[in-house]
Amino acid sequence: MEIVKNWKSSGRGGTSRERDRKGGESGRKFFEEPCGEGEKKEGRRRKTAGEEGTGRKRVTAGEEGTGRKRKTEGRSRTDYRVYTFSPVELLKYGCVGMLLGACVVWLCYHSVFAAPVAVPVMIVYVLAKKKQKREERQRLLNYHFRDFLSSLHTNLLAGYSLENGVRMSASDLAKLYGRRDPLAAELKDITGQMRFGKPVEQLFLELGTRSGVEDIMNFSEVLVIAKRTGGDMSHILESTWRNICEKIDTLQEIDTVTASRRYEQSIMSFMPAGIILYMRVTFEGFSDKIYGNPAGAILMTFCLILYAGAFAAGRKMCRIEV
Repeated sequence: MEIVKNWKSSGRGGTSRERDRKGGESGRKFFEEPCGEGEKKEGRRRKTAGEEGTGRKRVTAGEEGTGRKRKTEGRSRTDYRVYTFSPVELLKYGCVGMLLGACVVWLCYHSVFAAPVAVPVMIVYVLAKKKQKREERQRLLNYHFRDFLSSLHTNLLAGYSLENGVRMSASDLAKLYGRRDPLAAELKDITGQMRFGKPVEQLFLELGTRSGVEDIMNFSEVLVIAKRTGGDMSHILESTWRNICEKIDTLQEIDTVTASRRYEQSIMSFMPAGIILYMRVTFEGFSDKIYGNPAGAILMTFCLILYAGAFAAGRKMCRIEV
């Protein structure tokens, strides 16, 4: 008992206990801290490799790739059956139409109260120019489509498949007419959609529907039937190309023959306005009784309607369709 008391009083027992306690705590820290850091690091690695890496791959391959494809497929395409003026063209033709309407009001009525008549004249002129622009764009599309078929027929005879022949012909047409050409832009869009697995006959069918050109529509329908039945594509393209060439050559011959008649029709259309202008300038008092009274206004309105009908009939007779 005395030995135990002396040992406690000397403080060696407490010191050893404290050392044992500190050693135990340091041992716990030694065994707990590396394990905790290892688990945290390993967990971070698993999270980085598993969750973040997989998530990034899924977003890139799934969402972004599909989004790009949908954006390419859902892009708005030109409808050649409808022509839309640009703001510059609308301002240009609107001003010309208003000036033409002012000339009609001055020649036929010579009154400020007849100024509203200029508005229908302007609208008719703008609509006529829009129709003219639409027909010119469709005619250009048809002429260039003939050259595309010629190149496609040559590529098929050289041994290319239909899809590769379309790609080669699209490249040839872009070199010939430039990349800003309407048909070259459409063919570039078609070759881009072919990469996503769209059938080439369906793409040409959509182009034929949007173009409003009879030859392109007939070619697309023949192409659909040939792909389904497995016909001789080279022979079909050759016959289609010959038919389109004959039709276009006939139209060009008709335009050449009727060019003089259309020029004469344009001159005769402006003759009544020229006669009225001549009378207004040379004989000042001769035409004063027509203006400024209801009877004269009614007579000039009837003459104006008759003149517009004759002008439209003459333009229609000069247009010969094949």
